[in-house]
Amino acid sequence: MVKRKSPFKRGMFIFGILLLCFFILIPFYFMIHVSLKADYDPNKLTFSNFTVRNYLEIFGLIQSSETEFFGDEIIRANLEPVLKRIEELEERTASLESYTRYVHEIQLEAKEKELRDIVDLVIDFSGIEVQNREEFIERAITPGTEETEIVEENMKSIFSANDVKKFIDLREEVDSALTEESLLAGLENAKAQLKSYEAQKEKIIEERASEFPFLRYLRNSLVFAGISALISLIVAIFGAYAFSRLRFKGRSSVQRSVLFVYLFGGTVIMVPLYQMAVKLGILATPLGTGIYLIMVYVIQTLPVSLYMLGNYFRTIPFSIEEAAIIDGCSRIQAIFKIVIPLSLPAIVTVYIYAFMIGWNEYLFASAFLGLKSYKDLFTLPIGLNAFSGSAHAVWGRLMAASVVSAVPIIIIFSLMQKYLTSGFTAGGVKE
Repeated sequence: MVKRKSPFKRGMFIFGILLLCFFILIPFYFMIHVSLKADYDPNKLTFSNFTVRNYLEIFGLIQSSETEFFGDEIIRANLEPVLKRIEELEERTASLESYTRYVHEIQLEAKEKELRDIVDLVIDFSGIEVQNREEFIERAITPGTEETEIVEENMKSIFSANDVKKFIDLREEVDSALTEESLLAGLENAKAQLKSYEAQKEKIIEERASEFPFLRYLRNSLVFAGISALISLIVAIFGAYAFSRLRFKGRSSVQRSVLFVYLFGGTVIMVPLYQMAVKLGILATPLGTGIYLIMVYVIQTLPVSLYMLGNYFRTIPFSIEEAAIIDGCSRIQAIFKIVIPLSLPAIVTVYIYAFMIGWNEYLFASAFLGLKSYKDLFTLPIGLNAFSGSAHAVWGRLMAASVVSAVPIIIIFSLMQKYLTSGFTAGGVKE
């Protein structure tokens, strides 16, 4: 007699499925919906102008300027603060006299006010009796006076030693602010700031909303994820076969230690891997960085690939291999003619798993590629993150790119689904 599930258990099962679909499908629906709304405004939550323009733009089939989405407002909003700062720095660095005037009228005034406020605070908290408060404060901020010693002595009982040191340094800085050496150093620093803001201005002007090389990022992700998954799979097949079939000293220890490596998260091993690459000079070239990133992805996926394939290989009767060896097959031929064909479900699963890790990986790619500014090698996660932080980011285009980035995984799973079946060894041997 078959025991039926209770209505409560059936209801909980249906509720769980619906909840799972909600958390998976709703964000995906939102991405598609927004990607088809060219002028989506996340602040107003309004949708209009149904269009597939965003998809055409990410594939480079049509070009657009930021004016079509933002008018001139976005450029003006980003440029105005920078232009104002450039104007101030140009006026300040026009000559040594101009910079001296700025230091005397603005910098010194602000720092002297800060010193006076500190001395005023010390007088109130320590209870120093003074006849003329303004005169006392003026003399207290001048090095070498009796008032200075009184203030410093009382500060030690009120403030920390570090705060006292900051006060002394600030006073010495004010005292030496108008010396020729200090003025020249400050002028050079201001000129360096001016160059930095001018570079920022050029970057804002040159940047365009249509400059999002989605196809390049897509290609890079396919190359990194595809090659690393393939290498991981090849190594895992031979390694898992050795663990499951061969007998050698220390096999169990090696097998456990390989899986133990997988317990360390990416944030733990990222710093040592990055330092090792820098010391070896691998990150000095884009090619070396790309190869090293593929190696890192292999390191990430290999332990669990070995574990998954090793467990699956143990389910294949060894007598099938013995029969092949009796018929004249070598060990290598037995692997390729017997083990691999019978393990296609596990092999396909492992490849998809390894590919997905490389496809979605962000941490190592951002460290190795982002820190070195190898923009031509950016993968989709880094490219989408950089685009989302851009002043010219368009929600519709960003969501369109996110939707398309999920397509390769769907295609790979669809093509390989026929291999994700079980029972290949059923009837293969009679025991």
